[in-house]
Amino acid sequence: MAWMIVSEDSADAAALRQDKALMAAHWAYELSIKDKILAAGSLRSDDGLVPVGSLLILDVATKDEALALLAADPATKAGLRGKVTARYWNRAILDGVAVD
Repeated sequence: MAWMIVSEDSADAAALRQDKALMAAHWAYELSIKDKILAAGSLRSDDGLVPVGSLLILDVATKDEALALLAADPATKAGLRGKVTARYWNRAILDGVAVD
């Protein structure tokens, strides 16, 4: 099952994103769970320059498991995330390939 998590940045996110150690820990964490990640990346302002949130699509059994993985992320623990929305994602096309 795929779960799409959209996170808006918190009010402190700009400062937290400048913390190189924190962002390195975040990246290391994502790499440690990459077998569960279908897609991940930052969401940006319309000019593509300013991070405003993130998208994470996880291939896990339950919404609770998806949210637990998000909660374990060092960036989440540090307060990077503001509003979080998690939805079941029904794959139709992924990487240009239609899913039967």
